[in-house]
Amino acid sequence: MTTLGIASLSPQYEEAFTRQLAKAASSYRLEVVRFTPFDLKPASNLIQGQAYTNGQGFADAQFPIPDLIYDRCLYRHDAQSKKAKPIMEWLKKYPKTVFLNTGISNKMVLFEQLRLLSALQPYLPDCFLLKEPSDLINMVREYGAGGYCRMQPLSPQHAASTYFISFDGKSTFTVQLSSNQTITFSRTSELERWCKKYAGRYFLQFFNTNDQKEILLNEIKIFLMKNPQNQWKRMGIHTKSPAENCLLSHTQKSAPVIGFEHYLNTLQPHIKELLLDDIASIQASIPAYIDKTYSPCFEFAVDLLHTSEGRLFISNIRSKPGRSAFLNVYPEKEHELIRIILEHAQSIKSQPKEVSYEQKALHHRPTPYK
Repeated sequence: MTTLGIASLSPQYEEAFTRQLAKAASSYRLEVVRFTPFDLKPASNLIQGQAYTNGQGFADAQFPIPDLIYDRCLYRHDAQSKKAKPIMEWLKKYPKTVFLNTGISNKMVLFEQLRLLSALQPYLPDCFLLKEPSDLINMVREYGAGGYCRMQPLSPQHAASTYFISFDGKSTFTVQLSSNQTITFSRTSELERWCKKYAGRYFLQFFNTNDQKEILLNEIKIFLMKNPQNQWKRMGIHTKSPAENCLLSHTQKSAPVIGFEHYLNTLQPHIKELLLDDIASIQASIPAYIDKTYSPCFEFAVDLLHTSEGRLFISNIRSKPGRSAFLNVYPEKEHELIRIILEHAQSIKSQPKEVSYEQKALHHRPTPYK
């Protein structure tokens, strides 16, 4: 049987879903193992991870590098991630292994490329690299009166936080850390000190809300997967409770995730119709570009920001989308998600990975990575 390895930074990540996937894998002539990058033993090409057997579940086991790897590693800016990332990069070049999915390398570059597609231009915010703290100060001051600035990491594989920043037009800068936590700075020097640690690894987005500062931004998430016929399918759309969905609203409690239909029912008919048309345009354009530029890719999520006045923005595209919020809304779709993943693995396991002589020689050296 072919071995499918699920790689993550923690063995407990998506544990319940991984267990269900492993249970179903035998029907596809696949056996499932799971591991972290740190489980790869130097100089041996063996992994000390966990293997799944029906009736017993996952148990500690040692095994060779799997034939197929499903990369679910989400990195942070910490020592553990800095150690893990080069190991995963080494595995991507390993001659005998094929990855099910390929990540997006630089999110700002992706947004700049998507702006070249005329159908997507109305939905894409202006983007600027955060080279130094003064870039944020200048952007917020120049654009802040007409919208909101957002900071997010360049790497879409990072699970790092994103931040919204607004300016009152006088002296106060407000940074939204989460839906119910903000910090304010009355001096630019204070904001610069806070921002300094993000320079070089974050970029800035500006969402123009036409000078209407009271407009709030509602989050909408679209989850897409590719079916066995190589066609992209929208698995579902979810959002938060309309009363608590808004960013920059200072709500004091967590918002339940709900299906998209509930949100549509809160909108005026003309705004609802416009939103559905906009989503159709976005969904018609992005998958083809992803296929062309980031193959192999069989799943991704598009995060949207929607204003009460009907403006729609693409705020994020994630090639390793989370599943917990989606399955909270659509628990009945868990089996379909698992089926698509396993069918995708089954379809590519027979495709040999072409590697150069130099790569083969590299991976026969005593120490596979530093």
